[in-house]
Amino acid sequence: MFSFLKNIFADNRIPSISFLEFYKKINRLKEDGLFPFEYNLPQAISLPESFWEEVVSIHKMTLKDGLEREISVFMVDGELIFTSVIKGKESSVTSNHNISVKYVQHPTRKEYFRKEIYMDGSIYKRKDVYYKDAPKKVSIQYLFNLHTHPSHVLDSGEIYYSFASKQDMVSQLQSKAIVSGLVTDKLWLFVRTNSSPDTIAMDEPQISIDTLKADMSMVIYCAELFKKAIKQ
Repeated sequence: MFSFLKNIFADNRIPSISFLEFYKKINRLKEDGLFPFEYNLPQAISLPESFWEEVVSIHKMTLKDGLEREISVFMVDGELIFTSVIKGKESSVTSNHNISVKYVQHPTRKEYFRKEIYMDGSIYKRKDVYYKDAPKKVSIQYLFNLHTHPSHVLDSGEIYYSFASKQDMVSQLQSKAIVSGLVTDKLWLFVRTNSSPDTIAMDEPQISIDTLKADMSMVIYCAELFKKAIKQ
């Protein structure tokens, strides 16, 4: 019990920024076609409950059948949107999503618009918006992709999870994405910096936290479920 409380207090002492602040920082760079400097990235990121609900949901799905899951995270006019879940194979999952939004005259409420968010051609969410709060220009920003890895059991009975694969890294580099995410029994965020190369030369067995930091100049965050994502 003492150890548990000690870890909580230690976690709280680490300076952090909110996920919204992190998004704004990353998005400004993305719009300029830039990648962040390592020293400009925060020590920790506090993630909202809605984000954790999605993480836990796809983690449980993968635990149940051993198949990878994937979702993409978007910011639509300041609102976090999570795409529908894509089921993959035991070793891989791929996806492609389309998000759009419309503000239409509300059928019954004067001075209100109805905000309609569409995902892959189907209605995802409706929300009433006061006309003065409606944006002059719609903003739809892709943030990053999250995918799961299933658990494995050793002969000894010990459970373990594989780390990021070479294909995971190749996909992030080819897409020019600043961030990608991996869900095991923890949450991992991989942030590409201005010093990261365009290709990965190492073989899969060489990929680790240390090699991604040293050879790929990536910043890696790790979070226990429902806790801060802390820079490694």
